[in-house]
Amino acid sequence: MTEAVAPAAVAAPRSRLGQFLSLELLDNRYPQLHGLRVFAILSVVQFHVTWIFGGEKRMPLDGGLMASSLTVFFGMDLFFFLSGFLIGSILLHSIATAGSQQLQRFYLRRIFRTFPSYYVVLTFLAVTTALTALQRQHLPYEYLYATNFIRLKPGDVIMYWGWSLALEEQFYLTVPLLFFVLQRVRSDRWRIGILLVLFFSALVVRMYIYYHGRPWTDAALRMALYFRTHTRFDTLVGGILLAVVHQRYKARISAWLKDPFHRALVALPSLACLWILVQPWMFGDGTMQMVLVWSWGTVTSAMYFGCVLLLLHGDGFFVRILSWPIYRRIATLGYGIYLVHIPLCEEVMVPVAQRLSKTLPMSLVWALSLAELMILSVGLSYVMHVLVEKPSLRLRERLAA
Repeated sequence: MTEAVAPAAVAAPRSRLGQFLSLELLDNRYPQLHGLRVFAILSVVQFHVTWIFGGEKRMPLDGGLMASSLTVFFGMDLFFFLSGFLIGSILLHSIATAGSQQLQRFYLRRIFRTFPSYYVVLTFLAVTTALTALQRQHLPYEYLYATNFIRLKPGDVIMYWGWSLALEEQFYLTVPLLFFVLQRVRSDRWRIGILLVLFFSALVVRMYIYYHGRPWTDAALRMALYFRTHTRFDTLVGGILLAVVHQRYKARISAWLKDPFHRALVALPSLACLWILVQPWMFGDGTMQMVLVWSWGTVTSAMYFGCVLLLLHGDGFFVRILSWPIYRRIATLGYGIYLVHIPLCEEVMVPVAQRLSKTLPMSLVWALSLAELMILSVGLSYVMHVLVEKPSLRLRERLAA
């Protein structure tokens, strides 16, 4: 009897330890989108490595490498587009099944998913960093998720990369109002029309600010247009538009896209948008700023609309690759990776890269730094996931039940 019980007694703690160390994986309703999230993570991290190394720290990066790296700025827009699609899908599902948006549950799920890790990282940096006067003055904005409405320079704000998180939280706050309006409209065509008008209104706002503020320096134009909610919400609305179209016309779209010619018709505009994004100078130096005004939301959303639509209604090579289980695990840690990768880059990778650059080519130093930064960010994000995110998610499920 004793020998039979003993193994169970030993195995139980291991089981509890395994549960403690396991990941609380993201919903797997759209597995192919996890691969897209990982692409977005990599593109954002590589952009910031280049920006910190070549811009902030003035390290001697090759001009071609730096230009190519900074051209791939649209990973953040992919995060926004996917967020709009997934949040839109959640609210549409709630309305279809429960007859309402279930606002209490919606807000509880958003708060307990995003707030704890953000405040842990922000508070840690605020406590351990020698703050400037402006950083102390702007700290309340950061705690209130209003970072994208103050000047985003490292000496002015602690988590200057928190602008995108602020924009998303403002989106979460207001999107139920949009769906309240859409619920009151009985025609699907009118719903799509409203979303299209709202989508293009962001471009109108950007154009208005651009024409009434000329002449612009590139830095001033980016500060005025790229970070603000009222100039950047089109990517989020584009995702909602796809969610509405996907829910309403899913069967018809799937049948239509079985024809390779029809898939090509959807793919070609996305490829054209990608070409514009990576070759913005092809229209001439005098039009570069206008291309950016269009690219910061309109072109990126059009590209991702077709791309995600094809992935949602396909089962080919790319869909299978993007659906690999490893991507779901990395995507689960993606929020934490975004929170910690810039402090790790500035405090760990920059000193290492500066030493390595004395003996190795800078392009190799950049590649090694990116790989090591990803490993460190995944590791620290995992620790934060186990110690912060999982307890908050479990508390969320009890409160939202």
